[in-house]
Amino acid sequence: MQNLNIKMKALILLLICSIFIAGCEFKDIDKTVFIAMIAVDKTDEEDKPYKITLKLYEPTSSFKEATAPEYSYLTQTGETLSEAIRILESYSDKELEFGHSKLIVIGEELLKEDKNEEIIDFLLRRPDIQMISWISIGRPSAEEIIKLIPQGETAAYPELFNYFDGNGTNSPFIVTTYLFEFRRNMKETGIDTVIPIIEIVKKDEHFKINKSFLLANNKEPHELETLNTSIYNLLTKKSKNAELKIEEDGDSFIANIDTIRSNYKVIIKDESTIELEIKASLKGSISESKKPLKNKDLPKYNKQLKRETEEKITAFIKEMMESGYDPLGFGIDYKGKVLHNRRMSETEWMEAYKNAKVNVTVTPGLKSTGSIQ
Repeated sequence: MQNLNIKMKALILLLICSIFIAGCEFKDIDKTVFIAMIAVDKTDEEDKPYKITLKLYEPTSSFKEATAPEYSYLTQTGETLSEAIRILESYSDKELEFGHSKLIVIGEELLKEDKNEEIIDFLLRRPDIQMISWISIGRPSAEEIIKLIPQGETAAYPELFNYFDGNGTNSPFIVTTYLFEFRRNMKETGIDTVIPIIEIVKKDEHFKINKSFLLANNKEPHELETLNTSIYNLLTKKSKNAELKIEEDGDSFIANIDTIRSNYKVIIKDESTIELEIKASLKGSISESKKPLKNKDLPKYNKQLKRETEEKITAFIKEMMESGYDPLGFGIDYKGKVLHNRRMSETEWMEAYKNAKVNVTVTPGLKSTGSIQ
């Protein structure tokens, strides 16, 4: 009898405890809609300056049977980004899932409004937005970029993703910037962030990505043209190859560089004087020429590659110095070499940076003229 009472008391205690146990919240996949891309643009409304457009995957039973990719779109303006998202949630009967979003596009007009701090704050505070999402600038608008579906795009994977994931094109003109990298460089002093520009070629209805923007707080965005974007990728080793056009001494050829090694550092001369040292090793072959080339003349072509590449890199560095931008992170290198109580102030550093001597050394390594014997 006593054992029975003990069992009854244990059962009652178990029932009472079960009342306070919370169950797992789970939603069926058919109650969720996945977001592929996020576009943030500027509006003409003073009370609602932000416009958010979401590109949603349309569910399909089989990617093999899908003849073309299908998406739906949600667009909303708001006083804040969070407000616009909250209103968008009332437009769908399903939960908006941001965890599968890979690309964030900011409109060029919004970029010029210097709203970077607010945009970063919104993107970082949402726990469902991945820090490894790519971030880019849309020209003329972010909405136009994400709504374009180029001919030949598959239903399984948006074409824009191929530009940044490293599995598709491997262009020396494309900069890949992650959200965590964007945030880190915007907050850190001593380095500035570079973001790719996505444009639309209206005639052929396809994307063009070969330029970039330099961004920093309280500074006018500085655009890097195609050549300087490729030089930035070359120096930071963000591209695995490069093509350099050489025109010198009556010769004109394209050097296809397939092995790139580079390093750069600050050399401190005294408390207020620095030098910038950049070294690069370029190995490859000649892929195109307007006239026949001979392998025995490779030393000559290597000298031409060295001179012209050093000139182009020097011009790039000096353009960065004049504009007050530091995309390579010379400022971080300086801070790592000097104790905090002996460093120049930010104003003094920028003055020293703008007046620094630039030493560029390129070691060429053309192995072949690519001639057909």
